Amino acid sequence: MKSARAHDRHLDLRTVLDYVDQKLDAAGRGAVEEHLARPCPACRERVRAAGELVHLLRSDRAAEVPAWLRERAVDVFRPAASEPARRPWAEVLAELVFDSLRAPLPAAARRSVGEARRLRFRVGAHELDFEIEREDAALLGVRGRLTAPEPALWTIQVACGAERFRARPDASGAFAFTSVPYGTLELTLDAPDGRFRLPPIDD
Repeated sequence: MKSARAHDRHLDLRTVLDYVDQKLDAAGRGAVEEHLARPCPACRERVRAAGELVHLLRSDRAAEVPAWLRERAVDVFRPAASEPARRPWAEVLAELVFDSLRAPLPAAARRSVGEARRLRFRVGAHELDFEIEREDAALLGVRGRLTAPEPALWTIQVACGAERFRARPDASGAFAFTSVPYGTLELTLDAPDGRFRLPPIDD
């Protein structure tokens, strides 16, 4: 039995695409067209489908993106501008309103608070009352109350030398520090919108 002649074989996909894309030389085009002239509906359909696909791919071009849309898309990937640096808190020196060392308490009041030193400061529109009492020869206790809306948002710091103590008042404004070294005390109050510093307190 004789083998099938080359032009009787079906066209392979590479040949079909080269034919549709006009990349075959004259001999190659002639061989394809000779085959298509024969009764081979499968290859004719393959060439037709490949032609439609190539035409579709060449004509499939996206419309130009409007300038405003391109700019908006670029903005999405642009690094966010750094937030402007916040202004430093204004630091205000609190005003001493009362000091029991300068204006001694009446005898009855002294009996109720013992040997504690009582102080009152005006911190902006608010008031800070506290007392300092010796725990022993080297340590002090500091306790008091801040009269301000939402006192729990404030932070109170007591410093004595290199020692630092921090606390937040409770909802009623009460706070306390224990085992504070004896010496000059420096109190600072950080409010949500500012900072208040008390003058140094020597016990």
